[in-house]
Amino acid sequence: MTSQTAILSDLLLRAEIKRQIELYVEAVKASSEPAYHVSNAHVDDPIYQPTSLAISAVQLKQMHDFIMGLEGDVESEALRAFQDTCLCLGLEFSPLVGMVCLNESEDGYLSPEETLNWFVKCVRTYSHAPRE
Repeated sequence: MTSQTAILSDLLLRAEIKRQIELYVEAVKASSEPAYHVSNAHVDDPIYQPTSLAISAVQLKQMHDFIMGLEGDVESEALRAFQDTCLCLGLEFSPLVGMVCLNESEDGYLSPEETLNWFVKCVRTYSHAPRE
């Protein structure tokens, strides 16, 4: 692959990831659902039912890495909301458990499903908050 082809391929990939973020933020804003409905029928082992807002940890990591790699201000409200959410939650990606973040009291980790539910909630908050 020539260097020009590699550069073009990278630009196209970056444009696609940017579009995925914008579409995801718009989907979150248009819905009031969480990423997962939680059934606590079994206290020790809750059951998670995905909604249309559930995305894979691989896809979220790709979008996270892209947005965190941007320098300076991002140009759209959707990208800012996504970036602010990533910064606020302190998402972590582990090969053993997938995506996680600390709970609100910062004394334990949320499951991947709970993490994505909190992520969706924060995207809604940041997409409506004015930028300082």
